Amino acid sequence: MAKSKSNGLSYEDAERSIRQKKFSPVYLFYGEEDFLIQEMLDLIIDKAVDSSTQSFNLDILHGSDVDARDVVSLASAFPMMAEYRVVVVKEFDRLTNKDNLIPFIENALPSTVLVLILEKPDFRVKINKSIEKYATLVEFKRMYDNKIPGWIENQIAKLGKSASPDSCQLIQSHVGNSIREIRNEIDKLFIFIGDKKSIDVDDVNAVVGMSKQYNIFELQKAVGRKDIATAQVILERMLEAGESPVSMIVMLTKYFQKLYIIWDLLENRITKDELIKTLRLSTRQLPHLDNDIAIARGFSSGALTRCFAALIDTDEKLKSSSQDEKLILTLMLYNMIRAA
Repeated sequence: MAKSKSNGLSYEDAERSIRQKKFSPVYLFYGEEDFLIQEMLDLIIDKAVDSSTQSFNLDILHGSDVDARDVVSLASAFPMMAEYRVVVVKEFDRLTNKDNLIPFIENALPSTVLVLILEKPDFRVKINKSIEKYATLVEFKRMYDNKIPGWIENQIAKLGKSASPDSCQLIQSHVGNSIREIRNEIDKLFIFIGDKKSIDVDDVNAVVGMSKQYNIFELQKAVGRKDIATAQVILERMLEAGESPVSMIVMLTKYFQKLYIIWDLLENRITKDELIKTLRLSTRQLPHLDNDIAIARGFSSGALTRCFAALIDTDEKLKSSSQDEKLILTLMLYNMIRAA
């Protein structure tokens, strides 16, 4: 997540400093990803306030329930039997008499960690100008699609286990891009695998209730083999299981992007080691490479281009047409395989 202001911190940098107990006296957390905001807030509370003294040194307020003078009073108090006290103001945009906070923000106590939370700050407003100048800002943006699998893998690693790249992509394909729902799915997976140290595609299939035969990776392989009958069956089963058609398009597009890169590199006659390095494949991905190479060899540049065209056309129809989704996707499969 990129820095948004000159005194802003990325999500990763903020997390790192908080884990090291290098707190800012005042934070502004803002953005759409409320799950990540809560996760960062929980980390501050865990690192700054001992559980035995939380009743004295932790106040969580809602802007709709209090006045800025209440916030100043609590934030100006010294911690009891502890190094820090934490004051949190959720719905900060609904707080009344906000300008009363300006003197405190400009001369904040180092023993207080004041966290202000809202979705969309207007930095033209007087109080927000002061916050922008003196506080530490952390923006929590919605994650881009291509960042989700890496975030999933990182979350699982933080919890002491590992996950294959394919299993992370499958979680995203099934759940979508809701960080909160993905985290719930991860919790279910941890319960399911017990003492097992790693999560694989079979584990994800078992937890999300999909058959091993009917998932996006099997659909990719069937299309790559130009096996229309198998692809059609997988497609129907995935739709019956409630899979998102748009997510299918995203994953198929990623797959054909990889095939195109492999095809292009093979045309330039590079070695397999060079191919692995260019694709930045992990050791867990290597077993699938030979199959991907064989599939890529079965396509021409023109055929791959026509497959991309079919995917783009299908995506537009899914988003704008009133046609049956199953029919649109079935026609896409036929067009892609015919194009190949």
